Amino acid sequence: MKPRHVPIRMCVVCRQTSEKKTLLRVVRRPEKDGGGLSVDATGRANGRGAYVCASADCIDKAVKQKRFERSLSVPAAPPNLAEALKALCEQPPSEAPLGAAPL
Repeated sequence: MKPRHVPIRMCVVCRQTSEKKTLLRVVRRPEKDGGGLSVDATGRANGRGAYVCASADCIDKAVKQKRFERSLSVPAAPPNLAEALKALCEQPPSEAPLGAAPL
């Protein structure tokens, strides 16, 4: 059997590459869907995405250094973005909500 392709993505903070399913995704929703940033629990939501490691250190640095704003070309991130990402990384994978959660 041919081995399956595993998508690789890079963290916006530490620049480490890892499998897509191990990273957390923040997506800039299309303007027709209301725009803004949201946390994508499934990794399949429509819009441009940026990835961050599932560690509190990387999440805090990404918010403090405004990495999502730069990567996704948005003026400002929602104030509760860090809390939403930390809550998502603390959940077991089976309990993760489906779809993009607007902030």
